[in-house]
Order: sequence, then C-alpha cells, then structure tokens
Amino acid sequence: MATIATKVKGPGYWGLMNPQWNMCSKGRRQSPINVEPDKLLFDPLLRHIHLDKHKVSGMLHNTGQSLVFRVDKDTKQHVNISGGPLAYRYQFEEIYIHYGIENQQGSEHHIHGYSFPAEIQLYGFNKELYHNMSEAQHKSQGIVAISLMVQIGDTPNPELRIITSVFNKVQYKVMITYGMNTSAIK
Repeated sequence: MATIATKVKGPGYWGLMNPQWNMCSKGRRQSPINVEPDKLLFDPLLRHIHLDKHKVSGMLHNTGQSLVFRVDKDTKQHVNISGGPLAYRYQFEEIYIHYGIENQQGSEHHIHGYSFPAEIQLYGFNKELYHNMSEAQHKSQGIVAISLMVQIGDTPNPELRIITSVFNKVQYKVMITYGMNTSAIK
C-alpha cells in the first residue's frame, strides 16, 4: 500500500493543525486574505482615515517573520487613528513590516491574487474604551489594523527611508531603539 503525502498549508488548514485555532476552519475572514476588487462595494460617504502627525520613538525588532516597530510606553504625545469607518479614536501602538527577499513577493495579503513587494500594517487600540493593547485585543471594537501595500517606484519616500535604512541592523532577532515621524505614513 502506497502512502501519499500531501502538503497541507495556509489559513484554511490552521484549524486542523491546532484545536485552539478551530475558528480558522469555520470563519471566512482570517488573515492572510486575498482582496477581490470586483466584490467590493464603494461607499461614497466614507471619510478619510486620519493619523495624527507626531514624532514617536520605540523599538524596532525582527520577529523572524517580520519587522515590528512598537511605540515606547512612556511616549508623551500619542498618535491617534480616526475617521474612515471608525466610530472611535484608536491609539497607534505598532507597525508590522512584511517584505520578501524578492521584490515581487513580500506582502502578507494579496489583491486579486497579486502579491506586493511589501506590506506595512499599522495597529492601534481603542483608547476610548480600553486602557491598553492587551486589554483591547480580545474585545469588541478593541483593535484597528490598517494595511498599506507597498509598490517599488522611481521616487523614493524620504520618511519611509528612515525606517528601511535601519533594516540591515535588525537582520537577526534583535532590537534597536528608533524614532519615527508618523507623517511618513501617507
């Protein structure tokens, strides 16, 4: 009798690999996702997303899967995320930066099956209802996540370059202290 080994991977199978992840087998909105533009609805009343433009400092470290920038806990002036579909004000806490070895594939999510060279994910917690990210992360309206797909272009973004210029200092699982101006996120 021959045994056929199959490679089971991806979010559709996460619920089979670990009983604690069983919602991944039942749900339809797990990350990573493929956004299908032809299934999206346009909302003409949707407002723009607003990010406060303050300089913040924090730690940039390599998790082994992505680079993560976390705002220092003792930051005096917080960056808030509001507008768009958000009914609350969210306090910016961290950025996840996903990128690949090759320019064609780096984003965690896809649009119409297309993988982008990189993806920047901003996360914040609902400052109006909760005290911190830990408290908010398992609560209704607790966390906001915004994904920005990155294209490689001819015109460099000087604010984004502030972060990418230190990537070589976190090649391995280490941390560095770093300041960031949220005006880099446009």
